[in-house]
Amino acid sequence: MENKLAYENRIIAFVDILGFQTILNKTQLKDADGGLADNESCIFDLNKTFERISDLMGAEEEPEDAVPSRQVTQFSDAIVISFKVAESEKELRYLFEELLFLHIELLRQEILIRGGIAYGPLIHTGKVLFGPAMVQAYKVESLAANSPRIILPKSLTDINSKISENIKGQAQKLDDLITLDEDDFYYLDYFDKCQKPELNLFVNDAEYINHLKQTKEVILKGLKNIQPNIYNKYGWMKTKWNRTIKNNQSANRLELLVKEKRNELHDFFSNAKPIKSSM
Repeated sequence: MENKLAYENRIIAFVDILGFQTILNKTQLKDADGGLADNESCIFDLNKTFERISDLMGAEEEPEDAVPSRQVTQFSDAIVISFKVAESEKELRYLFEELLFLHIELLRQEILIRGGIAYGPLIHTGKVLFGPAMVQAYKVESLAANSPRIILPKSLTDINSKISENIKGQAQKLDDLITLDEDDFYYLDYFDKCQKPELNLFVNDAEYINHLKQTKEVILKGLKNIQPNIYNKYGWMKTKWNRTIKNNQSANRLELLVKEKRNELHDFFSNAKPIKSSM
């Protein structure tokens, strides 16, 4: 009897590191003879980064509340996460929060990521990964171009014409995590919306303020690069950082921070200045 295997309809997130070749180039340096020698400290740091990514995404040890169908695959500078949405109404939101935290953690090491999220037919096990949904997620990820963002189509219902009601219901609950970009793609907002205390992405407001300050330093450093493709990704970040400052300097936002007794955050936004271009 012929063996048969059917695709599963799965949500898939494809994420990779921006500028990975540049990072790899630092792991080897020219020696006195003109050859290449290992930069052991850089290799060590990069290895620790991948171990951290693996831990955060549960590549080796799944979260206790993970759905049974959840699969994680890491290869080179990329990580793929997928699951059958029908198993859990909370898993999609959990994935988004997970990826937001990954953005924040890697920014502390000045590492930027981009990615795409899609839905459709997929085979994803501990051994194999293939299917139309993988191709779709890669295509969505490529639309991020040089922008360090994880994106999804304007509506999750655009991903598949036969998408389930379960997905539609989850999509309507994600507005507090995503923001619509100028090109009509949503991205996970690791600038402004990640500050909500209920997300538990930061221990307190002081940690969130440090995140904004560290992000600003990364942007200022990146804007010194004269290569257009590199400058553009930090230009995108500058726009989002400045928008976050502007949004939170509105009278309504500042008043709300006072009511919530978030005085440290109120003082930070009240005195923050926008980032100016370097070119």
